[in-house]
Amino acid sequence: MEIINQIHSVLRWTILIVLLFTICKAFIGMQRKSVFANSDTQSGLFLMIVADIQLLLGLIQYFFGAWGIKNIQNLGMKEVMKNDYSRFFAVEHISMMIIAIVLIHIGRAKSKRAATDLSKHKISFWFYLIALLIILVSIPWPFKKGFEALGWI
Repeated sequence: MEIINQIHSVLRWTILIVLLFTICKAFIGMQRKSVFANSDTQSGLFLMIVADIQLLLGLIQYFFGAWGIKNIQNLGMKEVMKNDYSRFFAVEHISMMIIAIVLIHIGRAKSKRAATDLSKHKISFWFYLIALLIILVSIPWPFKKGFEALGWI
């Protein structure tokens, strides 16, 4: 389980970099009113694939690791909800990340179906930006209260 945890932790940087790159491409495309090129489609697809891999690794951790279902079963949901650290991993982190990945999927699908290149760039920009903000809030950063002691963060 430790190797999955490490890969999950490192892969977040890939997602953040790809998200920022894709958001910048969409923003530049919006500003320049440029054609929604094949590279725009490919960067959105790559983002979605990396996010799905990250989700799969996260779900494995949630169902088989110590912080998800096992934590809820051991402590009980009432106790998990009282503890900021336990609640974060058992409820908040997974919920927010799933929402962000759903937004990435919706943004990609809607941008593919949009009528104009400008609307494709706008849809990509806004959906991916909102997903980025949710992801940034949901990552267990070392400077967050209670997470500084984790060695893998």
